[in-house]
Amino acid sequence: MDTGIEAAGTPLPESGWELRVGRGSGDRPALEVHTGDGLIDVAVAGGPGAVLVRGAVRGRQFSVAWGQLPPGGEVLVEFRAGGSSRTVPALTVAGAFWAAEVPGKFREVIVTTAVDRGAYRLHRFRERRGGRRVTAA
Repeated sequence: MDTGIEAAGTPLPESGWELRVGRGSGDRPALEVHTGDGLIDVAVAGGPGAVLVRGAVRGRQFSVAWGQLPPGGEVLVEFRAGGSSRTVPALTVAGAFWAAEVPGKFREVIVTTAVDRGAYRLHRFRERRGGRRVTAA
């Protein structure tokens, strides 16, 4: 199966975070989001409470969002702040999840699918370890 990311994980260049693929119950793929502080989120594909946008945060010089892919598997991601916006392609993870990031501090992310559109506020994220980059083991 083409996961869209390497088995060992893929760093997000702006934040230095890393996305890893794990296995959840029922042998379903799971998205793990790692920061310099460690693991901050695990989402299991098709699990209860699966949502289009699972997380949306802004750090000192980056903004990142992630979630579960809808049926059809495509999302358009737009980050917004004031009068500026930036549309970026989403990275597909394990055929079940998406993630996107941009440089800069944005306040909102708009995620559009073939049948839905939602706006989500980005929450501030402060790394406790001084913003260290994640490195693969």
